[in-house]
Amino acid sequence: MGGPVQTSENYPNTRRGGRYARAVRLWLIVGLIMVVGQIVIGGITRLTESGLSITEWKPLSGAMPPLNAAAWQLEFAKYQASPQYAKVFADISMGDFKFIYFWEWFHRQWARTMGLVFAVGFLVFWRRGYLDRPLMRRLGVVVLLAALAASFGWIMVASGLIDRPWVNAYKLTLHLALGITLFGYLLWVTLKLIQPRLVGFPQSGVEKLRWPLNILLGVQLLLGGVMSGAKAALPYPTWPDMNGKLIPNVLTDASAWTVENLVNYESSLFQPALFQLLHRTTAYALTIMVLYFVYRCWKSIHSHNLRRANTLLISLLITQVLLGILTVTNSIGQVPVGWGVAHQFTAIALVATVVYVNYLFRPGRVLRPVEKPVENGVKKPVDLVEP
Repeated sequence: MGGPVQTSENYPNTRRGGRYARAVRLWLIVGLIMVVGQIVIGGITRLTESGLSITEWKPLSGAMPPLNAAAWQLEFAKYQASPQYAKVFADISMGDFKFIYFWEWFHRQWARTMGLVFAVGFLVFWRRGYLDRPLMRRLGVVVLLAALAASFGWIMVASGLIDRPWVNAYKLTLHLALGITLFGYLLWVTLKLIQPRLVGFPQSGVEKLRWPLNILLGVQLLLGGVMSGAKAALPYPTWPDMNGKLIPNVLTDASAWTVENLVNYESSLFQPALFQLLHRTTAYALTIMVLYFVYRCWKSIHSHNLRRANTLLISLLITQVLLGILTVTNSIGQVPVGWGVAHQFTAIALVATVVYVNYLFRPGRVLRPVEKPVENGVKKPVDLVEP
């Protein structure tokens, strides 16, 4: 009864020629693409203010949208009982409601489809003996992260169905952070299947720079989530200043530094000003950190994979900074959906590149040192090259 016992005898079936089956690798790549799609669709849902259009969480029965006029009227009536309708969209038409309903339904439906793709693939590959214990443990972590992201997604939506007619910015940030963590971890697992024998680097000092880079990127993503959830771009749609000031007046007012202004951020300019200033400042610090990291890598490590990854890292970072500026400066009355989604997508690509750079530096394997010849009595530094 049950699946095949994972022993050394059937590991060759799990890893043909030292690699996992091609179907397993493709399955995980499809999963990565679907996670990216879910994050992007979530961004559209947020920017179109569609997240509160479905007022119930029905993981199974909610897969079917309204199919007739009576069903649509019932869903519309439920939405009309929500605080968002009463305080924000009281003049919304049925056509407008169908638009925002679609994006929230599509966001949830995409998540259901992801779960189905994962479950079917897991069962098939497990029965065929293609999944060994190490991979199954990692996939268990993927399931846990996905479940947490889904649960906090509903907690986030529920926060806007009681009194405040919008998704709480801090809960949205936690939901987004879980989604990006899921993506990063799944990418790491996929890389271990696709490039299991990729050579790493010895201790040279450069690897220590990864940690401030990783931390800065993580902080920047969290700040971006809060800024997006609170629509912090709207009060200050200018760059490089913030409505003519490097530091807005509200931040120099000591009386504004209260917990109340952080919690009820819609009642004051303090929180939007603070998080936009922090988001901008961290972007500058991250840019400097990346440039220094790439410079140090270029000076001390000769690796084609690392140089290609670092070139992509700089390109994406520049693109992301420009998209952030365009998103802010075009946030007149509302945050532009196109620029905002492009900014979020590039952030995911940036995360993927940083994960790959970290993967190249993973411990356990070293490069082959190559001594350079002595010239004029001076011994050249040792190059580290991939065998």
